[in-house]
Amino acid sequence: MRARYADGRAAITRETECTLAADTLNFIIGETRAEWSYADLARADDGNGCIILKRKPDTGERLYFESEHEAELRAAAPNLFTKRARGIESPLIAASLAAAAYACAAAFLIGVPMASGPIADIMPTASREQIADISWSQVNALTDYCDDSDEAARILNDMAHRMMTAAQVPQRDNVWITIVDAPIPNAFALPDESIIVTAQLIAMAEQPDELAGVIAHEIAHIERNHVLKNIVSNMGAGIFFDIVVGGGGIGQAVAVASVNLAGLSYSRDFEREADARGLDYLDAADIDTAGLARMFDHLRTAAEGDVEGAIPALLSTHPDTATRGADARARSRPGLAQPLTEQEWRVVRSACGSGGGPALPAPAAAQPAEQPEKTPPS
Repeated sequence: MRARYADGRAAITRETECTLAADTLNFIIGETRAEWSYADLARADDGNGCIILKRKPDTGERLYFESEHEAELRAAAPNLFTKRARGIESPLIAASLAAAAYACAAAFLIGVPMASGPIADIMPTASREQIADISWSQVNALTDYCDDSDEAARILNDMAHRMMTAAQVPQRDNVWITIVDAPIPNAFALPDESIIVTAQLIAMAEQPDELAGVIAHEIAHIERNHVLKNIVSNMGAGIFFDIVVGGGGIGQAVAVASVNLAGLSYSRDFEREADARGLDYLDAADIDTAGLARMFDHLRTAAEGDVEGAIPALLSTHPDTATRGADARARSRPGLAQPLTEQEWRVVRSACGSGGGPALPAPAAAQPAEQPEKTPPS
């Protein structure tokens, strides 16, 4: 029985004479005698009318038979004419494969986000830094640094450090605040435990305790690891590949697409937790919690007035501000000193060339003691 043989390496076929034995298909190519067991063969038909046989596992070799030899081949090796030999699985197997595929998809799309907390908590430092770098690239693309904000940033960092020390926040020596110029009033934490505060948000605050309330809220997101948990949940399968199995760039590609400043918005559960913990910081540092409530009022007023054509980003990512403002007012202790002196507040309000804000009335209580200057973490 004539056939054509291809070795899988060159794009040519060679004529050969085949013999059908009881268990094997035998043929000679040059000086080489080959015996292919029927049990180790499968079909590789390409729809052009030929019967094409291949070996299992596939070596790339092929034997091509004209359709006129079908009866002989069927008689010698009926297994080659089953659906499975042609790569067509039974409905049960197909259904099982489909179920497995859906299970994998569910693991990536549902299971991985649900496990975002544990994954975020055990994430290696190198992966955290990689994600932080992507976040910072977004910040750099959307904001401008202010040459005149160093002193204002130092004042805000000292205030934040006092709050974190009073509340015994473990990350108190790692958190660092940076002031930027952006078209929106906003504040948000990044995966490397940095906090970005826009000059526009500072301009919206009328008193220091209002800004302190927002900063306390963002510190709480850092302490509870909400930032990384949220990003891991958004990354899904990408972070799974990189952290669990070493994705060889798969996770990197997903990360670039997933990590953006819009993705830093949190679930309501995370927001409530950050609210409660942030108010704890303010209480511990003797800062009136009503300041945060007043900041929420400013944000709602700005949104209702459509300031500069945009709803403030902080309001869109911190929903239900009326209820949350009421919670902050419920813990208020009127008469507490402002967390910054009048001079410090002027410096902060002057950041990014804003020209400074109105002076505050002299506080009723003593001013906070001078704190040693912090330096950014290396």
